[in-house]
Amino acid sequence: MITQIDGKTAARLLGKETDVLSLKIGGNLKAYQGYDFCSFYAGKNIFIGRYYDDLVVRTKGGLSEEETEELSLFLKVCGFKQAICGLETGRRLENMGWKNCFESIQFKFSSNLVPENEDYPALSELEENPPLDGVFEILKDGFPDLSYEQWYTDISHKIRHGVSRVYVYGGATATVMSDMNGSVFIALLASKKEARGTGTAKKLLRALGVGFEKQGKESSVLCREELIPFYRKAGFYECGKTITINNSLI
Repeated sequence: MITQIDGKTAARLLGKETDVLSLKIGGNLKAYQGYDFCSFYAGKNIFIGRYYDDLVVRTKGGLSEEETEELSLFLKVCGFKQAICGLETGRRLENMGWKNCFESIQFKFSSNLVPENEDYPALSELEENPPLDGVFEILKDGFPDLSYEQWYTDISHKIRHGVSRVYVYGGATATVMSDMNGSVFIALLASKKEARGTGTAKKLLRALGVGFEKQGKESSVLCREELIPFYRKAGFYECGKTITINNSLI
């Protein structure tokens, strides 16, 4: 049975895993443990982090039919908007009737994939945690549906608690959403319209990837299929897939 657990139990279940799902759960756990809108649930092989109406579902091994049915029932009664899970779990849920699903690809960075003749800035040359209003001016070009109030409240809180960091280079920005267990999850990569096609976003990603690699950390991102060529050119390689379910009932 999937039941709610406290933050201490969630931290124990989280362990030292460094996949994107664990990094997403871990970032919210560090930032919002004890807040009503951030809660955690667990079953035998299921671990779920909830942030408002978004769920991150991490499973251990392949779920049995009974466990998949239990997870499906949990999703039906909890009133979520989006739920992200591993590929196998997502496929099982699709077979049980869940629709509006899309795949994302997990990438990890390797400096060995960066051509030697291409330049990029050092991590120290990037703007770290600049004024957030300016960051949003860049973000809104790439994420037109992003709510300023929700984004600002979340990111400013996570910056204050040492969970997230925002970087800007030229007309591009990227956010470290979580940094734990020697792994960094990077998201919200965007560039202003006038900076697109200049290679600025690619240089920003390389600066982050190489800089964190020198610190002994690996960098991960999630992207849609159409962005695979971009991330490959930036020095990333595919290492897994996730499925996101958009709940059509909300």
